[in-house]
Amino acid sequence: MELEQLIEQKKDMLTQERLEREYRQIEEVLKELEAEERHWKKRLQEEKEDVEGLQNKSLTNLFYTIVGQKDEKLEEEKQEVVAAKLKWREASQAVQETEEDLQQLKGRIDKFGSAAEEYEQLWLERKRYLIQNGDEKGKKLLELADKQSMLEAELDEINEALRAGEDASAALSDAEESLDSAGAWGGLDMLGGGLITTAVKHSKIDDANDAVHRSQRSLRKFAAELKDIGQHLSSTVQISGALTVADYFLDGLIVDWFVQNKIHNSQEEVRKSKRNTQEALRKLEELAVEFQEEKRKVADQVHHLVETGS
Repeated sequence: MELEQLIEQKKDMLTQERLEREYRQIEEVLKELEAEERHWKKRLQEEKEDVEGLQNKSLTNLFYTIVGQKDEKLEEEKQEVVAAKLKWREASQAVQETEEDLQQLKGRIDKFGSAAEEYEQLWLERKRYLIQNGDEKGKKLLELADKQSMLEAELDEINEALRAGEDASAALSDAEESLDSAGAWGGLDMLGGGLITTAVKHSKIDDANDAVHRSQRSLRKFAAELKDIGQHLSSTVQISGALTVADYFLDGLIVDWFVQNKIHNSQEEVRKSKRNTQEALRKLEELAVEFQEEKRKVADQVHHLVETGS
């Protein structure tokens, strides 16, 4: 039996275990999102607002559904209606996407079949052979193979987390750029820029909203990955996993829209989330380097043992 086969089977077993942990974590996130979606749908029903057709409306159209005129000062209850509409839509989309993520994870888990049982059988066969033949070198190789499998599985997990974090960071950068552009056009709009200026500003805000939603989906995955890697990372790294970024973004946008006609609060929340994400990515990159170095050392030990027998 080849050592590589044992290493690969152990890696498959560890990867399957990790995906199962991630599945359970995302199931918990889904419960939170479903509760959030029920809460805001109930709020909408209490306000006797029709939820039909909201999915296909743009962010600015939702505002204009309630506002009518951009300069009209709205009372607090109307602000709450807008907030409920926006947050119900965000939670509803998040529920649907998280259900899709769980289906994809289930498919990945199932592909590994009975990885743990297969590894256990291979390992026992190898162990019996080494005991019968009194092969000390083989025993040492078995120990190194086990360590190498764990390092490779951990590196795969770190790389998946890095990809999720990079996706979130890129989406947050898109949101930041759109909000900066909206702010510039908003300044012109306040000076009487006309219908075209207003339309461009609103288009940029819609772009930012779409980007924040994309980043939130990536952050949910990133948070689940970081939780699993937590034993290797500083406890100061915190990434939101459910609706935190989207909540703060929408809250800021609602306040700015109704009170200041600016986008400052939303810009700050996006930038803060981006800073936190980039800090987590930096720590993950450092961790990946450490694991790569450890993996190289183990590979050198295996090579030396095979060549010299000691």
